[in-house]
Amino acid sequence: MKKIFLLFAMSVFLLTSAFAGNAKADYPYDRPLTIIVPFGPGGAVDIASRILADYFLQEFKITINVVTKPGGGQALGMNEMLHARPDGYTLAFPGTSALTLTPLLTNVGYSVKNVQPVAQITVMELVFSTHKAVGPHSFADFLTQAKEKPDQTVYASTGAITTQRLYLTKLLQRFHDGMKIRHAAYGSGHEVSTALLGKHINAGFQVPTNILPYVKSGDFQPVAITSKERSKDLPDTPTFRELYADKLTPDDDKWIDLGSWHGLVASSKVPKERIEALQPLLQKALSNPQVIEKFQKVGLSVDYLPPAEFAKVIDATLLLTQDVLQGRKSLD
Repeated sequence: MKKIFLLFAMSVFLLTSAFAGNAKADYPYDRPLTIIVPFGPGGAVDIASRILADYFLQEFKITINVVTKPGGGQALGMNEMLHARPDGYTLAFPGTSALTLTPLLTNVGYSVKNVQPVAQITVMELVFSTHKAVGPHSFADFLTQAKEKPDQTVYASTGAITTQRLYLTKLLQRFHDGMKIRHAAYGSGHEVSTALLGKHINAGFQVPTNILPYVKSGDFQPVAITSKERSKDLPDTPTFRELYADKLTPDDDKWIDLGSWHGLVASSKVPKERIEALQPLLQKALSNPQVIEKFQKVGLSVDYLPPAEFAKVIDATLLLTQDVLQGRKSLD
C-alpha cells in the first residue's frame, strides 16, 4: 500500500512539475526577445528600448536584445525584422515614416500590409533648432534666409525620408506656395546634432531627446515645435500652431501638431495570441513610475496604445502622407 501511495505521490509531483515547467516556458518567457531599432545607436528609440529591456529583465525575467540597424529610411531594420521567423520573438521599433512614408516613395520590399502593430510606445514632438551663436534666431528668419540664399541654406533630419521632411513639406505646401528647402540626411539624431554643432548645416529638425542637452549647454536655439501647447522642457519655444494661428483652418488641425509616433510592430504573420500576450507586460512596464521617470529624463513621453488603437494612428498618418505626396514619388 505504501508503494502504491509513493508511486501516486511521485506521479502527482511529476505532473505538477511538468505543468509548472510548461507554464513557465510559455511565450514570451521561454527565450529572449529581440527589438530591432531602425536608427543609429544612442538615439531616442535606442534609449527607450533599453529602458524597456531593463524593466522586462528585472520584472519578468525576460531578456530583450536591442539591435540597432540604421539605414534606408528605416527600411533595413524593418526588413531584418520581417525576414526573421514570424514567431513573435523579433519585433521592430520604428517611427512614423517607416510605415507610412518610406514604402510609398521607394520599393523597400514591404508595405504597411506586411506589418501588424504591437503597441504605440511614445510620441515625440518635432523641434526645429538652429545654432544659437550664428542663427537664424526664429523660424521666420530661417525661411527668409532660405529664400535669399537657397544654395546655402540646409536643414537636416535623421534620414532621407522622415516625418520631419513630411511635416515641413506639408507646411511649405500649405503656407509658402510649395517652397523648396535643401535637406541633408543623417543616420542618427546624434549625427544631426554634431553637424549643427559644427555649423555644417543651418538647422536640425529633430526629436527633443537629441537637442535638449545642447539647448541646456547654450549651443542650440529651438525656434519652433510641433506640439499643441508649448513644451515644459522648452517653454520659450513657440509652437507651429502659434506661428500660423492666423492662417489655420479646421483641416489644418489634422496635421499642424504632428508628432513622430514610435511603437513596436511585428510581422503580419505572427499569431495574434502572441501579440495579445505582450499587452499586459507592456502596459505594466509603461505605467511603472520609474520607467516613466526614465523616459522623461531623456525627453520622452509614455503614450501607450494597444494594437487596435495604434492601427488607427497609423492609418490616419498614412492618409496625411498620401495627401502630401499627391501621387509623387519624392519629397523633393
